[in-house]
Amino acid sequence: MASDKPRLTRLTAIITQLQSKRMVTARDIAEKHQVSIRTVYRDIRTLESSGIPIISEEGKGYSIMEGYKLPPVMFTEEETQALITAELLLLKNKDQSLAQHYQSALTKIKANLKISHQTKTEFLADRIQIRDNPTEEKTSDYLIQLQSAIADFEIVKIIYLSLDNFRSERKVEPFAVYTTQGNWILVAFCQQKNDFRAFRLDRIQSLLLTGKKFTPHSLTLNEYLENCRKKWATTPDTRLSPAATTFAPNQNHNHVQNVKIEPFKIIGIAIRTTNENGQAAQDIAQLWGKFMGEQILAKIPNKVDNTIYSLYTDYEGDHNKPYTTIIGCVVETLEAIPTGMIGKSIAGGNYVKTTTRGNLNEGIVVKQWTKIWEMDLDRAYVADFEVFGEKAQNLEDAEIEFLVGIK
Repeated sequence: MASDKPRLTRLTAIITQLQSKRMVTARDIAEKHQVSIRTVYRDIRTLESSGIPIISEEGKGYSIMEGYKLPPVMFTEEETQALITAELLLLKNKDQSLAQHYQSALTKIKANLKISHQTKTEFLADRIQIRDNPTEEKTSDYLIQLQSAIADFEIVKIIYLSLDNFRSERKVEPFAVYTTQGNWILVAFCQQKNDFRAFRLDRIQSLLLTGKKFTPHSLTLNEYLENCRKKWATTPDTRLSPAATTFAPNQNHNHVQNVKIEPFKIIGIAIRTTNENGQAAQDIAQLWGKFMGEQILAKIPNKVDNTIYSLYTDYEGDHNKPYTTIIGCVVETLEAIPTGMIGKSIAGGNYVKTTTRGNLNEGIVVKQWTKIWEMDLDRAYVADFEVFGEKAQNLEDAEIEFLVGIK
């Protein structure tokens, strides 16, 4: 009988799995229990022969007949510990409705635990400390309502205060929610803008469920996110005219190329500086020191990828006048800008692209900009930037892209 125990355990777990979803495929079962598809078919036949009313739908999967319920399966000690840890984590989240409803649900679960498990969970709760959000600040109370609206395809009316403190009334079709940097974000189709928008829940001033339904959107969340990446990331280089000659012979950089850059958004840290008297070299070096020392890259939300941009914008004139430098990453949205950082939308347009390669510690960036200043370019002085991608990770042999906006 000992050799039968693993299978008995698996059969019980399969029943629980079937009860947890409307439809479960044979592959889902096989992957969860690390068995072959043939073994799954054999287990299903065993359960059917024991009287479990399993419905098979060809090409879809398995389900248990509606209305049929088995007594609840008891939690293992490890599962109970996981629930307690999840409770402590969720209580630190900033949405009151999530914390309240999860705690209510968990109370019902605790009521059915073994006495020995209850004792251990109470002891364990005193030995776990979550240091995120130490004040247990609650900044929103709409998450659960919005989750219901997403599942019910219900139009929601909100009054929203943007990060620029612009107050607006919107009717939106809730699509998805996600959390980043401690904030919950709603992705919704805005009926006024006729497009998808992202809203921070802590900026929603009021919310009303209208009771009106909308037609479900056909795209998935992954497709939406992929569309965002395509929309805001720079496009592959497309040569619009023949390449110009290099700056000088034997220089380790590529030809000059004319490229078209699509609009994008960036979040990072910034400084106002000027090239006069070498001030920019000092200021930007300090900004890079802060970016690396404070691990800003890891703190930027909604990044498209980990490519670092050094952006120059808000020029007061040409390159000899003051301007703003931003070091950061391209992001999908500016709805969640951490304290101490700034966000900027770049319109894109026509650019000249050059590259240089060498030792970053030997000032190759400054040397390249000196050459760019000497070029006969009809510069726009709106936004120029450097791109530090994978080829820039080797400090002694880094390849850097320079993109200069032109009219």
